[in-house]
Amino acid sequence: MDSITLLYNQALFLLSNLSWINIIDLVLVTLAFFVLLSVIRQSTFYLFRETLAVAVILLLVTIVLPLPAFDWLAQGILVAILVATPIIFQNQLRRFFEHVARTIGLAQAVQQGTAENYFPQLIHAVENMSASKTGALVVIEGNDSLDEIIKTGIRCNAQVTSEMLQTIFFPKTPLHDGAVIIRIDRIAAAGCVLPLTHQSLEADKRLGTRHRAAVGVSEEYDSMVVVVSEETGQISAARAGLLNRPLTSAQLREELTDFFDPTTHAPPSLSLRSLLRQGIRKLWHSITQSSPKQLLINSLFLLISFALALIVWGFAFEQTHNIMRVRVNDIPLRVEGTSPDTQIVSPPLSTISAIVQTTEDQLSTLTPNSFQAVAPVQGLGPGVHRLPVRVSSSIPQILILEADPKVVDLEIASIISRSLPINVNLVDQQRFPVAYQVSGPAVTFPTTATVTGPEPLVDQISQVQAQVSLDGVTSSVRERYKLEPVDDEGQPVSEIKLDPAEVQVNVPIRQRVDARSVSIRAIPSGTPPAGYWLSDLSVTPASITLQGDSQQLDQVGSYVDTLPIDISQAAGNLRSQVPLDLPTGVQAIDGEGRRVETVNVVARIAARQGDLAVTRPVEILPTTSEITATVSPAQVDLLLSGPLPTLNEIEANPELVRVSLEATDLGQGNTEVFPTVTKPKNVDAQLIPETVLVKVEP
Repeated sequence: MDSITLLYNQALFLLSNLSWINIIDLVLVTLAFFVLLSVIRQSTFYLFRETLAVAVILLLVTIVLPLPAFDWLAQGILVAILVATPIIFQNQLRRFFEHVARTIGLAQAVQQGTAENYFPQLIHAVENMSASKTGALVVIEGNDSLDEIIKTGIRCNAQVTSEMLQTIFFPKTPLHDGAVIIRIDRIAAAGCVLPLTHQSLEADKRLGTRHRAAVGVSEEYDSMVVVVSEETGQISAARAGLLNRPLTSAQLREELTDFFDPTTHAPPSLSLRSLLRQGIRKLWHSITQSSPKQLLINSLFLLISFALALIVWGFAFEQTHNIMRVRVNDIPLRVEGTSPDTQIVSPPLSTISAIVQTTEDQLSTLTPNSFQAVAPVQGLGPGVHRLPVRVSSSIPQILILEADPKVVDLEIASIISRSLPINVNLVDQQRFPVAYQVSGPAVTFPTTATVTGPEPLVDQISQVQAQVSLDGVTSSVRERYKLEPVDDEGQPVSEIKLDPAEVQVNVPIRQRVDARSVSIRAIPSGTPPAGYWLSDLSVTPASITLQGDSQQLDQVGSYVDTLPIDISQAAGNLRSQVPLDLPTGVQAIDGEGRRVETVNVVARIAARQGDLAVTRPVEILPTTSEITATVSPAQVDLLLSGPLPTLNEIEANPELVRVSLEATDLGQGNTEVFPTVTKPKNVDAQLIPETVLVKVEP
């Protein structure tokens, strides 16, 4: 049955890609198979019937039954029947095609009576253009239609006259650079583009694109092409891929007359319209005048013809549209049909993949949102169920071959409710200040909560809790906290609804009688060196807890001092461990309850900033002996900004700041140059003026 389903889906895929042109194509192929089968059936019906019956039986057996060995044998027999059919029925096929060949008309017979009317005009125009060396390219349509060539030019529908042709090919006109197409006795189009031949024209190395186009169009279509060379004025004629040149006017007339010779282009016995009308009349007569048995046979043959046409059209469609099988990932999966009193315990995969068949032009438009994946649970009660995944697409030109995974396992449970007491879980107690304590039990309002969800999950819940952090808390807690259901191991249970979702929690906290939380203040002593100042003084830890007699703690206040720190000779960052100045009988502990005797103090001694104005000469670096350089002005002013100690060193040693320039690469004459200032790294310099004038002389 999988084979039948696959065949059915393939047929739907092909039919979904049908356009109006494809429908016409399929109808024409069906009629062609119907006519062909009818011709064969009329003379050898019994042989044809037996062959057809064997083919149908083999085809049905290979589709319905999974028989690998017999399928291989049947496929070989079907191929043999397909190859042998034209041989067995060759006489009937030959008579059929002979009949068609005798009844199809030729377009050349229509032109035969009118061609001689415009021969003089065409030859006269070719003679004049040959004399003036005006390039021309004229294509005369034969049995093959030149509609595709006409589409590349400008439609004219003008009378063939010598003046019209010479006007079109006059070098100053827009249409002179293409070909003129003559159909019957009218100029159908001008400025047309012709296909070029790929063969080498050995007649003359100077033959250009115009002659190659003439040979090219005569190779692909039944036509006569007249060419006038723009360089030499020679007249040429191309026909059936052969180029005849050079030609005189008389020889050109012979070529044109030979092209329309009745011995080579026989007139038709019937026109195409007559043939079509006759075929429709015969088909209608066979339908209306047939017996019920004959009508049944014709219907069966028409059905077989349609099946064969669908197979042929499907093969052609696959060859021309590049049918591809691709995997589409991340298709959203949706579960449908759950009842209000049940719930899925463990949700399935949120996305799946699917193998689809489509054409290459549709491939770029495919996204996961182009598909819908559904797992239906309608009518299913509590328990574990294995459900098939159904994938569909909003694009009709797509065939879903397989879903991955094909099935999903779901557990459905009844929804129940239960009332549980609310517990308060105090966390982060290790970071709770030592000077404070919880003075009573935590209270919630309300005291109970209702949990609602799938029965297996509700049974896992041991309590409902509100977590309160004591990190750095120094006053009683009076806030609202979210509730969380947990199991026996304290792990949260998801997919549960709580009523209420949050509660008011009160946790009483007060300060211990024998403990105080105080800040630490560092005490500096002395004065930094000249030019420096105390920019920052930090202590680690910033606060501690004091333990001792309550009266002594009340005298301490909100902070405690360190012993003095000498900064008189410090510069930069001064790091030291300094003891605390604690009253007798009072000890200090940190946040983790460890005794503290010293603290880390960092004193940052920064240099003061200042400004200094100096004047320096502009030094010219050594140059070659061939040139002499002078600078104007010879001295410049500098405004220096930086640490005062560095500026003091510059005043004591002027060589620390210099102004110089390089004149070796300067050309002769006067040039403005930006001098280079050499200075300490921590000093900024502003040059006044910024440029100097350097004069270079030999």
